[in-house]
Amino acid sequence: MKEVVVRRGERCRVIHRFSSSLSQTFSFEVEPVAGPGPVSGTVEVKGSRWLFRKDPVVLELQPTMTVRKGFWDTLYSVFVTPDQDVKVTLHRARLS
Repeated sequence: MKEVVVRRGERCRVIHRFSSSLSQTFSFEVEPVAGPGPVSGTVEVKGSRWLFRKDPVVLELQPTMTVRKGFWDTLYSVFVTPDQDVKVTLHRARLS
């Protein structure tokens, strides 16, 4: 497991895959650095269809997140922008 601390308002790339045609599912947990409490912010999922970009998908930041990388997402990134300082714990990717 990899842990990353992301500061309030900072846009941080937490997942990056380049030139991988494997379909994968990524999961991560988000918790406030200051202690127990709710989290808020956004998660931006950027992918591509081979060399052609897809529109990014913006999700609401939740304590437990799961995102999926498709077969054709050869350029794939996930960015987190929290409304408070958070710790992001990434779990090992699974094949979908």
